[in-house]
Parts: sequence; C-alpha cells; structure tokens
Amino acid sequence: MRTEAHISVTRADIRGGQLSRHAARRLQGGRAFAVSTGLGLPRTWSLATQSALDGFEAHLSDDDESDGQARLGDAVAAARDALADRCDQLVERLLPDATLVGLLLSAGQLHVISVGPGRVYVQRNGQPKRLTAREDEDKSGLLRARPSVCSTEVHPGDLILAGSLTAFSMSSIAKAMSVLGADPQTQPSVLASLLTEPAAKAGVGAAAIVVRIR
Repeated sequence: MRTEAHISVTRADIRGGQLSRHAARRLQGGRAFAVSTGLGLPRTWSLATQSALDGFEAHLSDDDESDGQARLGDAVAAARDALADRCDQLVERLLPDATLVGLLLSAGQLHVISVGPGRVYVQRNGQPKRLTAREDEDKSGLLRARPSVCSTEVHPGDLILAGSLTAFSMSSIAKAMSVLGADPQTQPSVLASLLTEPAAKAGVGAAAIVVRIR
C-alpha cells in the first residue's frame, strides 16, 4: 500500500510572539503518523508534545504481523510514561499534559488511537467517515484520559484527514471540502494547508495530516 502524505503545522500567538502548541510526525516511511497538542501553561506545550511523540515513536512496533490496535496501544502507553517522566523533572504549579492521535496503516486497515481532543476522518467517494469519538473532545490528555481505538478498511483513492481539533473548524472544513469537490485529486499538501490556515489566522495554531492511499 503506497501513500502520499503531507503534514502542516502552524504556531499559536501568545503575547505578541508565537509558540508551538501542536506537533505532528510521519513515522515508519509513511505507514504511521502521530499528532499531539500541548495542554496547560504555554511555556510547557512543546515539552509535553515532544515527550509524548518521542515515547510514541520509540515504542511503535514495525512488526506488521502484530495486531495494529495492540501496537498503537503499546506506543500510547509508552508516550504516557515518557510524558509522566518529563513532568517529574519539572517544578511547575500546573503540570503539562498533551493529547495524542496515532494512525497506523497495516494490511489494508487503518488503525486509529486517540487520547483527548483530536479528529480523524476517512473520505471515500466524497463521503467523510469520522473515526474519532465525539466525547473525546471533552476529555483531557494522556495523563488523565483513556484511549479510544477503532479500525477501518482503506482502499486506493481513499483520503485520510487527521489533526488537532483546531484544524477542523467549520471554516477549514468548508474550504477543504469545496476544493475537493472541484478537484477530487487535490494534492494532500494543499488540503493540509487549507485545514490549518484558519487556525493560523485566528492565532490558535493547528496541526493537520492528509494522506491519500494509492
């Protein structure tokens, strides 16, 4: 299974400057992806997201014979441990936390795990299917929330859209869907930028991952 993917990340405006609240990574040659949003004080956002993503990446098995959901579960557990270890090293009144959304493509299946607010959709023949539970948006991050997992078949031509909650505003979704409606083969780089652009203008930042299955 081949993929064409693009990641777009924009920073948040804080007191006249900009900080990285959202982060995303492409893993295992485009067979896996992860996105994280920092929670808590702005000065700890990047510490939280980098710790979470480092733990996730280091412990995501590349054994395609293993169960995909189990592989994601192990990686999220490691991400939680890495974030907890990082918190133990900080002297902060309010300890940081981070959301995490992980994607894994294996044997014709897309496996998704989410902890805290985040979105994942699969678009097929112009019809989007949401893979993240709506109640996740009311939860906290890795240190307090329980993971939600699901899997679905994917086929050539399918489009995967994932990212921070801020990447899926009504404005960003409308723009992306309008462009897709005019040209179903729109490049992932264009779509990812359309998803993060409104959040960048609003000063909240965003991270988006767009993957087309070939």
